[in-house]
Amino acid sequence: MQLLIIILLLLPGSLFAQERGGGGRGAAPLPPPKNLKLLDPKTEIRFVMQSFNEALGVQCTHCHMQGDFASDENPKKEVARKMISMVRLIDTSFPSSAGVFPDGYHEVDCSTCHRGNVKPETVAPSKFYNRGNSLGNPPPAQVPGVSLKLLPVETHVHGADSLMGEFRDALRVDCNYCHGGGKPQEWDLNPRKDIARKMIMLVRQINAQFPGTGVFPVGEQKVTCWTCHRGDPHPVSLGNKAYPPPQPK
Repeated sequence: MQLLIIILLLLPGSLFAQERGGGGRGAAPLPPPKNLKLLDPKTEIRFVMQSFNEALGVQCTHCHMQGDFASDENPKKEVARKMISMVRLIDTSFPSSAGVFPDGYHEVDCSTCHRGNVKPETVAPSKFYNRGNSLGNPPPAQVPGVSLKLLPVETHVHGADSLMGEFRDALRVDCNYCHGGGKPQEWDLNPRKDIARKMIMLVRQINAQFPGTGVFPVGEQKVTCWTCHRGDPHPVSLGNKAYPPPQPK
């Protein structure tokens, strides 16, 4: 499954000499940004900063000092720079991504994980039920995990409150999405199964950026499948966001 995971993005570094309301792609030009350590000066700074605000549900002063946006006094600004670097690291896992974040197209960005909150969610609020579950049919016989390759042998793979159940809840898909209906679950014929393994590795890579986390799925996790997917096999990102039609000129 395409567990994309991802990332806590606090507002990035640097910027304008003063905060301005409104704005967008057609707004009045800003003075040249200052103290840019990661962003390209040619980046649409106003648009990018507003996208960060929207992603985290905050205002500019969440990371910047009021009246001096170039200042590094607010510690959240340095955290934001680390998050930009992490998004760029995640990008290397997706051949479809292009450009250096935030420029170009990216499968994962701030909005993918944050969804309007400073702290991303990690647990799906509801369970996924397939038709058999909904009809009250008994669950299939459970067998120990086989062909795990990445997961510890003691992993609770199947059944109630299992890891596979978490995957189903996160993507809102049935087991057959990765395993294939009627085939032994240890078979690797479905290419999505290998994608799922790569996504497990990516979740581990992301969580490794945060002290105190375990090796997914063991221990505390800052990012899980649900963090990015939110019930959709293809997580949202700014690159896939729909905008209103252009206004008449």
